[in-house]
Amino acid sequence: MGWKIRRPMPATLRRRTLPPLSISVSPSRLRTLSFHLLSHSSSSSSSSTVTAELTSGPPSTAAALNPVLSALSKARRFEAALSLYHSSLHSGLKPDFTTLHIVLDCYCATRRTGLAFKVFDQIISLGYNPNCVTFTSLIKGFCRERKISEALRVFHDMKERGPSPNCFTYAILIGSVCGESNPELGLSLIRDMLVSRLEPNPFTYNLVFGSLCKIGKIEGAKNLYGRMTKLGVVGNVVSYTSFIVALCRERNLVEAKMAFSEMLEKDVSPDVVTYNTLIHGFCENGQFEDALKMVTEMIGHGIGPDMVTYTTVIKGLCKERRVKEALELIDVMNHQGLHPDKFTYGILFDGLCKDGRLDDAVRLFNHMKGSEFGDDVVCYNTLIDGFCKMGDMEGAYRLFEEISEKGLKHGVVTYNTLMDGYCKIGKSEVARELLCDMERSGLGPDVVTYTTLMCGYCKEGNLEQAGHLLDEMICRGLEPDAITYRVLADGIRRKGVFQEAESLMCRSK
Repeated sequence: MGWKIRRPMPATLRRRTLPPLSISVSPSRLRTLSFHLLSHSSSSSSSSTVTAELTSGPPSTAAALNPVLSALSKARRFEAALSLYHSSLHSGLKPDFTTLHIVLDCYCATRRTGLAFKVFDQIISLGYNPNCVTFTSLIKGFCRERKISEALRVFHDMKERGPSPNCFTYAILIGSVCGESNPELGLSLIRDMLVSRLEPNPFTYNLVFGSLCKIGKIEGAKNLYGRMTKLGVVGNVVSYTSFIVALCRERNLVEAKMAFSEMLEKDVSPDVVTYNTLIHGFCENGQFEDALKMVTEMIGHGIGPDMVTYTTVIKGLCKERRVKEALELIDVMNHQGLHPDKFTYGILFDGLCKDGRLDDAVRLFNHMKGSEFGDDVVCYNTLIDGFCKMGDMEGAYRLFEEISEKGLKHGVVTYNTLMDGYCKIGKSEVARELLCDMERSGLGPDVVTYTTLMCGYCKEGNLEQAGHLLDEMICRGLEPDAITYRVLADGIRRKGVFQEAESLMCRSK
């Protein structure tokens, strides 16, 4: 990109203005012309359509043309403005600074910064000094096209050669760099503003603050937050929520609660996302009473809990094996007209199975089978795993067969789960048959498959079969992991061959 404003221009050129131009179009004709142009239904009207409106031809003087171009630009009729401009050039128009500035703005607005930059060069070559608005238009155009490096190049040239950027120039750049996940550059631009004795507005502060929080730059966010507090700049709901998210991510619930309290003190109303963030933080830290209090509080403030709210609490309760309370929340959800989705049911279903409440899990499963997401292999896998953990392999295999009966396909996870169940009750040969069935179905066993079978054979003392499986696994190009070697080492120790066991343990490291 070749700049033509790199060397300082002589003072005589900076003061240069064009002599007054005669107006060949009457004021009444100009008003009529503007009305006709602004009445077009499509901003992409062709040059011939626009020219047809000008029965006396396009204006040939800048003074006559500029008001029309300005009106079209303000009405966002950029294509019509550009068509009129080019028609006027063919009629002998000599554009002045205002004309070129409007044209540059139209090109930037229509994402044609390459052409806008050519107009910028033309402005300088004619001896005009681009003002702050001209530079800012060009910067905004580059930012609109996400050409941040070009925008910054124009910005730095502007600072070096003049005119000085204003608050709007900085705001556009800061918004763009934050949008490109570079809030640290946004923070640097804020510092630059302050050095230039320009005060960022609250929106700019909040934009950088929120962006720092989103990418986890929590220390930078805290420092900026401190400055905002000193200046009396109040955060908005978006920036506060981003701050609380970042603090909860670091498990810093004390500061998260303080930030939430500050929101309320400063009359910044939390939204459902803010509440959900804190509720999730409480649940992740096992503070379920605080989470439930927060749900009550949000209802008291007139904010209805949504699916995310309830699912978050249900997940936390199931994790702590407080499944009864999780089931009660499902009833509350239904009472409020919120019907659990597949994800919510899946969490509850998993919680019931892990808690050993298979009867309740089966009832829920049968209820789900009548819904739109009942025929789900993941739910079958969860229930099969539950039956296997309880040693009920008959019930597990019945569910395994039901998957096929419903036209669903078994996955590797389904086979691995069932094989693990058989191995744990000393039926490794049945598990081996499942491996053969798995291969006949076109599914390739993975490391977990072989390790599960090896574990079964080792527990039965059949190290020969475990060794064959290891060889078969390696021949298939599967790399044994640390768990595989540990399983084999434990099996060898049971046989009293400690030297070989230690050798295998060394290989697992």
